[in-house]
Amino acid sequence: MRNALIVWAPDNAGTRRAAEAVRAAFDEAGLKVRARKASEASIVDIAAAELVVFATGKEPSAEVPPDYAELLRVFKGVTLAGRTAALFSVGSESATARLREALKDAEIHQVEEDPVFRETAGSHASEIADWARGLAARVEDNQLRMEDNHRAGA
Repeated sequence: MRNALIVWAPDNAGTRRAAEAVRAAFDEAGLKVRARKASEASIVDIAAAELVVFATGKEPSAEVPPDYAELLRVFKGVTLAGRTAALFSVGSESATARLREALKDAEIHQVEEDPVFRETAGSHASEIADWARGLAARVEDNQLRMEDNHRAGA
């Protein structure tokens, strides 16, 4: 069973609903899932996960929600190689650029797609769940291939 972590900010109804939709899809896929508000997530939480999903929304006064500030600082001094990060935005525009840049320092593999899910009365929940199910399947396939390659090389 793979470990996944969902981190979200800002802590509002839209990002919470999005995190819940991802969690439900990951549960369905058989992943062991933890979810944390960005202000409560730590590097220990992230290091324990093979897949980390960052959900974010645009903040009027900042490139990235302030709740991510401590994680952005920590990413400068750690390596998260061997893990996968996926990012998405909730709202009207992408808000992941600063997070993506910070994650480069941590050497974590980043899924290239960067979906934006609109906040329209919960209608994005099924879109998010579909995306999360596909993500879980792709990550599982990649993990199994890496393990097979490692065994073949041993």
